[in-house]
Amino acid sequence: MDELEFRRRIMSDPKAKDPELLDAAKESDNNAKYLEDVLALDARIEQAMKVEVPDDLADRILFHQPDSNVVKVKFGKRALSLAASIAFAFGLLVGQVNWGNVVVSPAQASLSDTAMEHVNNEMGFIDPLDENVSKAQINAKLLPFAYQLGQNFPYHVYYLNHCGFGESNAMHMVFQGEKGKVTLFLTGLPSDQSKTFDKDGFSGLVEPLGEASFILVGEQGEDFQKIGENIRKILNPS
Repeated sequence: MDELEFRRRIMSDPKAKDPELLDAAKESDNNAKYLEDVLALDARIEQAMKVEVPDDLADRILFHQPDSNVVKVKFGKRALSLAASIAFAFGLLVGQVNWGNVVVSPAQASLSDTAMEHVNNEMGFIDPLDENVSKAQINAKLLPFAYQLGQNFPYHVYYLNHCGFGESNAMHMVFQGEKGKVTLFLTGLPSDQSKTFDKDGFSGLVEPLGEASFILVGEQGEDFQKIGENIRKILNPS
């Protein structure tokens, strides 16, 4: 199990007792530290949700109407404190957790925005990797999407995995383009037509593929139309 998959599963259920997760934590100091941090944060959030209620609160509300305003003020302050605690805990979560497993809903963003969000969030983790991925490995990851490579992938592949993508899943690949590294997402989400994009320092292409789509993201100046055409030629329905 790679580190990214470990983090995703821990974020989904920090208290999981899956032997595979426990072994991954034992084998890696980084995994063990990440699990410890997430469990500590989970405990903070649980503690923030606990609000002390005065023992005589019900009596004061029912029988001491003149004091009702005082009670409401105190209760209101407690509610604000609770909200602040939760906001603080959430802020810690945003700052400490790798959000590769958190995705943007298609109702809020286009396929290109979702893809760029993934690339931006996971760049630091994936950039140093070179898994030298083979055709057989790519075809194994393509199986859930009912596509296979008809011939060898024409670019050197550094990284390959599955990931969450909006309301669907995707095959996530990083390979060498002509200008630099290019990220490909093949997802079950459909797109109406082929379109290029250029935003926030990224460029790319959204390409329909039957009932699915693939999205390319990379450096400005990359010939994504050419890359997309080369990939489409070798992707065959299985």
